[in-house]
Amino acid sequence: MNLRRLEYFCAVADELHFSRAAERLHMAQPPLSQQIRRLESELGFELFERTTRRVVLTPRGRDLYDDARRLVAEARRLENRVEELRTGQAGTLRLGFVDSASYEIMPRLVRALRSRWPAVEYQLRTLSSDSQIKALQTGEIDLGLARTGPPALSPPAGGPDAPHAGAVTSLLLTGEPLVLAVDADHPLARTASVELSALSEQPFVGFDRMISPRLHFELVELLATSGVDYDPIIEATDYTTVVGLVASGHGVALVPAGVRCFQPPSVVYLDISDEAAAVSLLLLHRSDEESLLVERATAVAVAMFADHA
Repeated sequence: MNLRRLEYFCAVADELHFSRAAERLHMAQPPLSQQIRRLESELGFELFERTTRRVVLTPRGRDLYDDARRLVAEARRLENRVEELRTGQAGTLRLGFVDSASYEIMPRLVRALRSRWPAVEYQLRTLSSDSQIKALQTGEIDLGLARTGPPALSPPAGGPDAPHAGAVTSLLLTGEPLVLAVDADHPLARTASVELSALSEQPFVGFDRMISPRLHFELVELLATSGVDYDPIIEATDYTTVVGLVASGHGVALVPAGVRCFQPPSVVYLDISDEAAAVSLLLLHRSDEESLLVERATAVAVAMFADHA
């Protein structure tokens, strides 16, 4: 059955007038009448009773009308959906993000994406940087907000310009300052800022090194340049718990500045005066990614952080 002819049938049934239906369909009346005749021939029964004075639906035409209208509407919806998917206006975007980005950065990015593409379904997962790389390689997520990127790879067999199978690309979005979280009763809580070198005698609370080993190594290297041994006495798998342990007096914690959005009454966040005291925020995606939606979301993320540079 020809879907276009069903659309013609619905137009004539709505108007009960061939000339008005033809005008609505932006076509001449004779071709419209011809198409209705062909549809009736296909069906084996007449849809309209035609006289010189009026056009009315036959009983069988009335029985067919509601189903035809639903089918035409669904076909239009499907056409629109296909176009949205083709142009990246719809679909599903699976975003992984490190826990420290969940307080301020990830919500801001998702709001920016939703405002542009409200028809897109956004699936969000908290994952460590290392887990995001694996999830990208296995196709479990489409984009990642991470602190560390993939390790350097040796050149592939096809030469330095040949793509690695399952390769992940990282884009630097920003360098986020580190701040020091301390208990409100801690002696340092009365200062506005602190140098890393002043932390040599402090017990640290840290993010679990087993979950983010390379982030832990970066902090070890950063503090080593100031003569400080970074070896947390207790570690947690999320920053809410890290800050909670600080609030309970277990030690101090170096956290990305965005974590300051989580503000228990017994915790004070101090600026760190060392310029090097920062961690990267990276956008991760597959090197061979072909999704237009992912490409556009990447562009939004890059532009958003460029605007706030």
